[in-house]
Amino acid sequence: MDAFIRRTMIFLIGGFGYYSLEVLYRGYSHWTMFLTGGIAFLCLFSLFTSSFSLPFWARCVAGALIVTGIEFVAGIIVNKWMGWYIWDYSRQPFNLGGQICLLFSMIWLILCIPIGFFSRLLNQKVFNKLMFPLRHSLKNKDF
Repeated sequence: MDAFIRRTMIFLIGGFGYYSLEVLYRGYSHWTMFLTGGIAFLCLFSLFTSSFSLPFWARCVAGALIVTGIEFVAGIIVNKWMGWYIWDYSRQPFNLGGQICLLFSMIWLILCIPIGFFSRLLNQKVFNKLMFPLRHSLKNKDF
């Protein structure tokens, strides 16, 4: 159950964060971007908090590729299959089907730096030291 709660919280943080970034940048967003952001942050959180040996810069590059891949899949679904046309990067140089482009991949590369630090902080300070030990201690108390 703790893993489900943790993943749900990570998903919600990512969804709100992604949606908010879109609103700040474009002035509006779409509910599907909340879902996209939640999925993306789940992946990024795992990438930045895992114990495998990979330098931080390489994790940022991998993170940018992961988010770009998720955006491509989301774009194919919502823009091409569903016909909702939420975004169109076809006028951007180095785009792929108007769904992703090099510029936004580079922006995600830069954003992965604070996202990486935030993920580690969230994992160490909130999940590991504050929230889940508190939950376990409350579970074990007899009232």
